[in-house]
Amino acid sequence: MRIERIEEDKDNFIDILFLGEENEEKIRKYLDKGDLYALYDDEVLRTLCIVVMLNNRKCELKELVTIEEDRGQGYGSYMLEYVSQIYSSSCDVMYVASPNNPKALGFYTERGFLNAHVNPSFFAKYYEQAEKVIAQELGKVIYLKKLLESEVNVKRVVDLALKAGEMLLQSGGEIFRVEETITRICNRFYVDKIDIFVLSHGIFISARNGENDAYTRVRDVPLAAADLSVVTAINDLSRNISSGEISLDEAFESLDKIEKWKGPNPKMLIVSSGLGSAFFGYLLGANLKESICALFIGMVMYIWVIYAKNHGVTKIIVNIIAGMIITILALACTYLPISGMQIGGMIIGAIMPLVPGLAFVNAIRDIADSDFISGIVRMIDALLVFGYIAIGVGVTLAIYNNFMGGILL
Repeated sequence: MRIERIEEDKDNFIDILFLGEENEEKIRKYLDKGDLYALYDDEVLRTLCIVVMLNNRKCELKELVTIEEDRGQGYGSYMLEYVSQIYSSSCDVMYVASPNNPKALGFYTERGFLNAHVNPSFFAKYYEQAEKVIAQELGKVIYLKKLLESEVNVKRVVDLALKAGEMLLQSGGEIFRVEETITRICNRFYVDKIDIFVLSHGIFISARNGENDAYTRVRDVPLAAADLSVVTAINDLSRNISSGEISLDEAFESLDKIEKWKGPNPKMLIVSSGLGSAFFGYLLGANLKESICALFIGMVMYIWVIYAKNHGVTKIIVNIIAGMIITILALACTYLPISGMQIGGMIIGAIMPLVPGLAFVNAIRDIADSDFISGIVRMIDALLVFGYIAIGVGVTLAIYNNFMGGILL
């Protein structure tokens, strides 16, 4: 026996579904909203099943139909066991509306279904006048439910969403992007009752699974340098999760790979810093000779930045010393036997790789989105970096002016 999910041409199975439900409008509604499964034995269709997803990790078995001549051979039981296992990864409870007759009730109760609630007017609500006799004969429909042994629980889903949000926030992602990613991941695994509060340096998530107690996680996220490659990778991952292409375990593995990624090659960063310093310097008024000097100054400066980050040096010290290195090297370049060299263009160009432009823009964007706390915190952090650089440059120039006679060529 094999079971496959039918994605296309569902209308071809309507005639068989009529064996269990005679209202075509309802059948089409179920097909539109639900998942259709077909069981084949010896490549012959034996049983059809429709399952519709509900909110809060619940689903409903809308149709379970076996060809008349194949009934009593275990096909329905096999299909029911199969869909129970499939939906246990995303649901805690499966409902089914059973006619109030011993045979139907016995079938479901023997397979783990328990009485949930009764809806006496179920048939009268949907059937035409001529068919209400059937409804009167059946009397009422009994709703049964089965607790599925869920392979995916709320805690794991929230932990996955929290980890993705933390990595996004730490890599320079905006507040709205973090909230959207967390919501998408939770909704994909049918955790709908969630509350999210994201700050520039913290994430608060509370989720509830049906009648279970709420599960709450809080994560402190230190401010760090932006890494757009991580943001891009997590964005792609969240889209794949939302489209159902990746399971929960695969999502955790993908996040681990992104987390272990060491980033761009340090040599590439150093060269990029130098080129950025040269081009920005030229753009902001430096001549060609000053821009070439800014290229080498930017490279040396970024060697220090990489070394400091690898050894856990604080942001204050990193930027102050980086400003001092830039100024010292710019002053040294003025003593080269090259005419027309001024320190201004070299310093302006070389400090550009240190400027937290992305953080500053994100701060403005957060404020514009009414995330005032996060926006102000990020804005202050960006402005402080400007201040640290200015301190390094200013202190070096002051020392030079006071102790070297202020001779600037």
